[in-house]
Amino acid sequence: MRTLNSVILILGTIFSSYALGAPCVNMQLQTGQTNIDFTSNPQFQGTFTVKANTNPGGCDFFIVFDYGYSSSYVNRSLKMSGYEWPYQVYKDSAGVNIIKNVTDASSNSDILSGTLPDGNNDAQVNVSYWAALNMTNPWLRFGNYTEYISAHLYRGTLSNYSFVSSRLISLNYNAPKRVDVSMVASGGAFVLGDTDEVMNFGTLSAGATRSASAVMKYNAGYTLYVSSTNGGRLKHQTDAQYIPYTIKFNNDTVGLTTSPQQLYRVFGVSPASGTSIPITVTIGNFGNVKAGAYSDQVQLTIETTE
Repeated sequence: MRTLNSVILILGTIFSSYALGAPCVNMQLQTGQTNIDFTSNPQFQGTFTVKANTNPGGCDFFIVFDYGYSSSYVNRSLKMSGYEWPYQVYKDSAGVNIIKNVTDASSNSDILSGTLPDGNNDAQVNVSYWAALNMTNPWLRFGNYTEYISAHLYRGTLSNYSFVSSRLISLNYNAPKRVDVSMVASGGAFVLGDTDEVMNFGTLSAGATRSASAVMKYNAGYTLYVSSTNGGRLKHQTDAQYIPYTIKFNNDTVGLTTSPQQLYRVFGVSPASGTSIPITVTIGNFGNVKAGAYSDQVQLTIETTE
């Protein structure tokens, strides 16, 4: 006896919204901003336009930035003959979320992402990014810094994507020569804009000493000049009576005059914390002088050397 088994073949069609072809045909990455110049503004807002024919179907996309000539997104920087000026690219104006390379990105916080809706012959979506020069230390070496960085467009999401195209963007910053001096209490740290320091001796006595510090930050060297309103003497508030004093810069006694005289001429770039020069003033012997308030004003003038 033979046993018969029958097999039924079911024929059918599975319909897909992408059945007529691949979604997002002829995708393009466009931008009119192929050069970022930080010279007039250390912050820059740019915009990409992603376009495609989405009649076959819409799609997700994302954009990332590579490292340029740097080794990682962490140390992105503009370059100039061995010098570097840090910068970064962000997906938000607050500078919180860094746009990373595709190999480093782990979430949408690390990329510029969007969706092209289906059913449009010329669908387009604009996405913005922000580039910011790091101005924490504006006394880095003066000169023209440049860099090139590429933006890469991918179709899909971080879990499933394919490369589409790239756009090359140049970056530039012409760092100006800069020098600043801060007058602070002895051993104090640099404070931008703090240019006055008062040495109050109270009731004067010969041998009394007060001290302060001049802290310089510079990126093209500095030349320091010093002068005194009363020629290195304390003058009575109303009368032509004087009390002598000595002043030392870096423990070297300087004879002050009313005309500026050069103290130092230095080349190069200051340390990040600045170059500090200790200043010491000691009251000399003054004998029998008229009672009252005595004062002098010592002025430091600083300019770039290079």
